[in-house]
Amino acid sequence: MTKKITTAIFIYLIASSANAQSPGQPVNPNQLFPSNILNIHAPDSEGWIITAITKNGINFGKRGAENNETYGAQAVIFEMPPTDDKEALIHFVKNRISVMNPFPRFVETTSNYQYTEYRGYPCVSVYIVFDDTAAVTPSGKELLKLQVTALYCRHPVQPQLGFFAAYSHRGKTIDNQIEKAGKNFIDSINVPNQ
Repeated sequence: MTKKITTAIFIYLIASSANAQSPGQPVNPNQLFPSNILNIHAPDSEGWIITAITKNGINFGKRGAENNETYGAQAVIFEMPPTDDKEALIHFVKNRISVMNPFPRFVETTSNYQYTEYRGYPCVSVYIVFDDTAAVTPSGKELLKLQVTALYCRHPVQPQLGFFAAYSHRGKTIDNQIEKAGKNFIDSINVPNQ
């Protein structure tokens, strides 16, 4: 099956499971969006909405208690080239993150990348904090902290594909409680029949 056909099937199944939901609509805690490639659950707390359904994934978001504070969660599939070893996979993930969060807007202040196979297939666990120097807010652009906890994996059944699940917080300060909520969301993203 080609990547285009695989992605088309993924889009159809995710869109169908969204019950005709569109960006801006609320989701139930832990609501399932199944597919034959990746089962995605909404975060397991109240107040989340769908912010985007793309050709290769789904994004959720909610506002925090503070002014201009937001939370995000997303699961995305992508094409993934072969990697020779653990270090090559970590290098691939670092490069992907740096492209998605380019300097000078995003200035990395803390990062930790760990190779893991706790799921039974190759993954990289990531925790990273950026200074977002041009965060767009209702009051204009400002400097906010962006912290992300994520898991990037090679798909165990379709090794030409990778996927990631990420949980993020953006605000004036760091959220010290993000680890548990992020782990719950990431752990809920799974490969069918695995």
